[in-house]
Amino acid sequence: MKMLGPISDNVSNKNLQEDVSKAINSQVYRLFGRQKPIHKLLGGGKSADVLLWRNKKISIGVLAAATAVWVLFEWLKYHFLSIVCFLLAISLVVQFVWSNSSGFVNSSPPRLSLPDHLFHDIAVSVGTEVNKALALLQDLALGGNLKHFLAVLLSHTRCRCRMRNMKTR
Repeated sequence: MKMLGPISDNVSNKNLQEDVSKAINSQVYRLFGRQKPIHKLLGGGKSADVLLWRNKKISIGVLAAATAVWVLFEWLKYHFLSIVCFLLAISLVVQFVWSNSSGFVNSSPPRLSLPDHLFHDIAVSVGTEVNKALALLQDLALGGNLKHFLAVLLSHTRCRCRMRNMKTR
């Protein structure tokens, strides 16, 4: 009988601990009745840390970069191609100054090159998307569904008319 007492106490303690942990878990309030935490829903990696501001330095950097891009495009009315050309010109000046001052600093500018497989992968993905678009257009033209065909033609003519009206304003 002395042996059964401690065993039954141990079993009841484990059951009590399980009941307490279930009660605590059931009392956790999660927004919209979620089962998983938000960090897990956002992927659980570094991107979730940035979005939830767990790594404040990187989150501030992302916010500052997004704000700078917004200011350039919206307030200053820059275009993407203008910014690319400006950045290329700045990099050209930096490399020129670096190469001319390399005698004083004892370091030559690095050779910049992009790998060939990068361009191959881009070309393959663009080709795949163009083929999908052509297949869609062919399905519309040859599919025999007059309603879809006329809807596409009508939307195309509306877009052309709106673009023409915007140019005259």
